[in-house]
Amino acid sequence: MKAPVASVFQDQAGKLGVRRCANLFAALGETVSNGAAYAVQTQTGGAAADTHGVQGVVGMTYNTPGYAAQAAGVVIAAPVGTKCEGQLVRVAPFQRACKDVVGQLPAGSTAVGSLSGVPLYNLGGGQGQAMLVSNGNSCVVVTIARGADVG
Repeated sequence: MKAPVASVFQDQAGKLGVRRCANLFAALGETVSNGAAYAVQTQTGGAAADTHGVQGVVGMTYNTPGYAAQAAGVVIAAPVGTKCEGQLVRVAPFQRACKDVVGQLPAGSTAVGSLSGVPLYNLGGGQGQAMLVSNGNSCVVVTIARGADVG
């Protein structure tokens, strides 16, 4: 009997020959898609996949009490020295004003200023940062986070 795959992200990375950063890639992928139905397309740099970064482009559909819409994400993990580092970006449009979306940020989130008028928040619990891009009566939340291998 074949053992179950840990995640779609790990499975796709493995099929491309990525071993070294597969765990970090999977962890970031599961983080970016948490709570959503999703599909991912994974790419890496050629024949020596384990020496290059791996990237996943993620399409998501959320159906939760606080958010029911589509979103998109990008996950990247790359070897750096003897370890791996990575980043994720999630873009989620809300059909309400940004002032109303702020209350949905994780507990402990704090405003840290703005970048060319776009509010920037440090997310509570060390979960990265979020930018709230106003678009009329709607708000696009761009979440950014970093990760690294530990140990």
